[in-house]
Amino acid sequence: MKRLFSLLFSILISTAAFAQTEQEPTDSEKRLDAFTDAKRHELSLDVSAALAIPAFQPRYEYVLGRYSGMGVDLFIDLSGDDLDFSDLEQFSITPFYRQYFFSKEDFGAKGFYAEGFLKAYTFEDSYNDDIFIQNPPTEDTYFETALGVGIGWKWVSNSGFMIDVGFGLGRNLGFADVPDDWRPDVIFRGGVHFGWRF
Repeated sequence: MKRLFSLLFSILISTAAFAQTEQEPTDSEKRLDAFTDAKRHELSLDVSAALAIPAFQPRYEYVLGRYSGMGVDLFIDLSGDDLDFSDLEQFSITPFYRQYFFSKEDFGAKGFYAEGFLKAYTFEDSYNDDIFIQNPPTEDTYFETALGVGIGWKWVSNSGFMIDVGFGLGRNLGFADVPDDWRPDVIFRGGVHFGWRF
């Protein structure tokens, strides 16, 4: 009798274990699968810089999760000497970290965000040592770094098309030793990026 009871108990346990493996995945497991398979990479281009300066400013962002991402901006001035205000920046690289808010999806990383950034950039400055200003001014290229914060909003469609509008302010750290320093201590960061999440 004990053997029969043990055999029936073993069959019951085996059946229960088999039934558990055949069950539908739970909502939590489905969300985890969706999170693993979700699109994490974004490439975009700042159309405002391209139209206004012109400049080439691509951005890459890696989505870390539902509420965060990190990436880098690149800025290359294409205007030459045509515009005086473009001399503020010739080339820059800006790594950033973002925190997203109000994202209800398991893999959101869209909507309102706040970011911190570190911007390393070069700029040109012209100055004249001649007090009578008879000689042409000297033009030099300088390196500067700024630390700052920004806010913005990102829209992402189901197909992956995205629009990112943001702006921020940073403070120069004072690495550039410019003889005739006319630059402001605070720099502006911002733009309108169109791109794709994949």
